Amino acid sequence: MGFREIQWLKREMAAWEREGVVDAAVTERLRARYAVADASATSWGRLIFSSLGALLVGLGIIALLAANWGDLGRDARALIAFMPLGACAALVLAGHLRGWRSRVFLEPLGLFWGLAVGSGLALLGQTYHLPQDAESFTLVWTLLLIPVCYATRALAPVAGFFVGLLTWVSMSQLSGGVGLLYWPLAELVAPLIDSVRREPEAETRSTWMLWAAAMSCTAALGVTLEKSLPGLWMIIYTGAFSVLLLGGEAYGRDARGWWRNPLRTLGGGGLAVVLVLLIFRWPWEDVGWNHWRADLHHHRWAAIFDFSLAIALPVAAAFLLVLAFRRAPRRRWHGVPLLPAWALWGAAPVVTAAAYAWAASGGHDQWPALLMALYLAGLGLATLGEGLAGRRPGTINLGVLVLLAVIIGKFLSSDAEFAAKGVAFIACGGVFLAANMAVSRRMSKKGGAA
Repeated sequence: MGFREIQWLKREMAAWEREGVVDAAVTERLRARYAVADASATSWGRLIFSSLGALLVGLGIIALLAANWGDLGRDARALIAFMPLGACAALVLAGHLRGWRSRVFLEPLGLFWGLAVGSGLALLGQTYHLPQDAESFTLVWTLLLIPVCYATRALAPVAGFFVGLLTWVSMSQLSGGVGLLYWPLAELVAPLIDSVRREPEAETRSTWMLWAAAMSCTAALGVTLEKSLPGLWMIIYTGAFSVLLLGGEAYGRDARGWWRNPLRTLGGGGLAVVLVLLIFRWPWEDVGWNHWRADLHHHRWAAIFDFSLAIALPVAAAFLLVLAFRRAPRRRWHGVPLLPAWALWGAAPVVTAAAYAWAASGGHDQWPALLMALYLAGLGLATLGEGLAGRRPGTINLGVLVLLAVIIGKFLSSDAEFAAKGVAFIACGGVFLAANMAVSRRMSKKGGAA
């Protein structure tokens, strides 16, 4: 539970006791239950300002060194390059021995330490004329952030690690290399994020870390694909986003709100975007083995990674689908068990694979696009129905938006005149507004959302 929630609960407990809802003994037990988290909770305003202070101090030191760098000897330059690193290590050791666990101390230290690593590398390379390019410098800096991440357990070095890793793999791919090393390197920080996630007072920090890791890995997926087999990205991306969505459902159902469950939010949003793209005909043109890219710019052995993902991700999605379905509450309609809408969304890799096989076998690109449009329309109807059954406005709006995306997308790709398209857009907008007004009126009569 976060800092704000704890403060809210303390105010509510005082009100409950005054109104006689609970007695003093229950209030004391509740206060004792959340005492540890309350004592260790820190205002994020203090963290932000202290981190900004550390950033300004680091930049100021770099500016002073740059102004007087030409007057220093080689030994003095090397000593200056190591001094900030040694100071950070000494502070971490002193903090460990003295029990300094405050995030106001560790978060700015992690930010300053990460900057010190980069500046130290640059200064040593310039002093001793070491051969280095931007790609190797970024990789070394990123790898040296790993001990900083584990020593401080701070957000800044973890986010910097994933940003640096994504920057390096992008440069590697652009220079003609293979960036598959990204994935084992990204795993080096995964145990830390999982460990922070288990701390009761670190909910906000672990959520930010998970957002940084998930967004970096999503972007790196497109960067590291070899793309030798045209169209295979459709199965890979629907599989990856389905894994994120179902993983968020299986392991993060208690997270309230879209921000506190990055896996579910990123997976659902990314899956919706990809599926909307697949209702058009252009992604299905020239896909399959008949269009294999055999030019010299592709590493054929690296294409194995693409094929492995195209198999592993749908299998993983199927496994998580079963796991999440077992943990989900059962719903029935007139005695008939109902599948939750996210379960139908999680089946996207199977539907996409079937459409891809159809297109790759030489079928017309119109039919795979039509299949995906029908599937996405079914997802919209299922989501809308689930929202109406549970009286959840957000789910209702999501279902309507998906349906509108299918209608407008297919209408835009048609050969109708602009006047007809304008009338259709106005009609769809009117239906959207009317549906929201009708649902809101119905929910207000029945006492609001469940």
